[in-house]
Amino acid sequence: MRAAPGDERRRARTLRRLIWLYFWLLIFEGVLRKWVVPALSTPLLLVRDPVVLLIYVQAMRTRRFPVNGLVLACIVIMSLFGMLALVQTEAGIGGGALVAAFGLRANFLHLPLIFILPAVLSYEDVLDFGRWILYLSLPMTVLMVLQFAAPSHSWLNAATSEGGEQIGSALGRIRPAGTFSFITGPVHFYALATAFVIFALMEKKIVYPRWLVWAALFATVAVLPLSGSRSLVLSCAIPLLAAVAFGMLNPGRTHALLYTALVIAGVAFVLPKLSFFREGLLVFTTRWEQANLATGGVQEGLLGRVLSGFTEPFAQIEDAGIIGRGIGLGTSVGSKLATGSVQYLLAEGEWSRVVLEAGPVMGFLFLGYRVWLACSIGFRSYLAAKRQQLLPWLLASGACFSVLSEQLGQSTGLGFMVLASGLCLAAIRHPARAAARTRTRGIA
Repeated sequence: MRAAPGDERRRARTLRRLIWLYFWLLIFEGVLRKWVVPALSTPLLLVRDPVVLLIYVQAMRTRRFPVNGLVLACIVIMSLFGMLALVQTEAGIGGGALVAAFGLRANFLHLPLIFILPAVLSYEDVLDFGRWILYLSLPMTVLMVLQFAAPSHSWLNAATSEGGEQIGSALGRIRPAGTFSFITGPVHFYALATAFVIFALMEKKIVYPRWLVWAALFATVAVLPLSGSRSLVLSCAIPLLAAVAFGMLNPGRTHALLYTALVIAGVAFVLPKLSFFREGLLVFTTRWEQANLATGGVQEGLLGRVLSGFTEPFAQIEDAGIIGRGIGLGTSVGSKLATGSVQYLLAEGEWSRVVLEAGPVMGFLFLGYRVWLACSIGFRSYLAAKRQQLLPWLLASGACFSVLSEQLGQSTGLGFMVLASGLCLAAIRHPARAAARTRTRGIA
């Protein structure tokens, strides 16, 4: 029986609010784990899981749970992994039922949310998420500056484990984590902030207040050297490269690209006059040089590490065995449950983890699905870019790589992968058509 229009509107509003709750928990779950209730740090890893389940239930009630090839394939592969987990557990392979359950949760629980976001959110909703990300980038950068200046044992640099510390950088400094548990949070957060800043600078219409765009740009550039993270710098560089590619696809927008480049250059010229930025730059360059010396330079180190993440599993097929060594055992939580300490029991790279956990057949099946998903997002964003839709193209630049390589056992990275991919697909919807559809449904 079809729900009354009023009931449907209420359910739709509830669904949208749950998605926003997912976003806010993603941003602030580190605050809960480090400072508010550190005694509950471990269970708070799963704080977004009940929200995800409620979103799925509400999406079904409002008929916004999409049924397409990618969703059905995800459900089928998840079912196959569930059967494999049972076989492994019965055979005494892996870390036991609890570890296997966490592995299934990490791999599959949040993935369908990628497809629900574009079924619920309008283009204007995506802009609202971007607005809040830009607002949040301002206090986030202030917090990271304070964390950078504070000693490693300061309460500002608390870790999620008792007696733990944040990851070190160089010259006695740590890599500040902001509101997140570790530096991986800022890596993803500022990648999104960069995408929305570039979009606001290049878009023909004014989508955000100019002061906010400039302030967010200043904050994002300022945090780069303070982070001590090469991954953060590269994650912010990807939307810049995507903007250049967009200019090549749409020569009529070249002037906007040049304007954006001049604005960024102006900010980069001003920042070195600030003492905290100069110190951060010194720490970062030292960290970069140390990492290059340890790994053989950029080509053999950073780029080699990225490429090896995709090639190593092919050399580890024999180590994986036919049915793998235990779903979930390669995650940090799985290792904690199995051994009592956090360590890489199988592999550090995501592709190697998947193959070693599930075996070559199931492992490469799941990785193939992720390649399919990334290509689908990328192709649809490419078509949107040819229609001069800039925002999905910028969001896809980071989302596609994240879908391919994100460590799903890491809760924050998983959340940002889902958020960026879902927002990208939602942004592809034409603004006028999306707004009309929203008004028709009465859920604006």
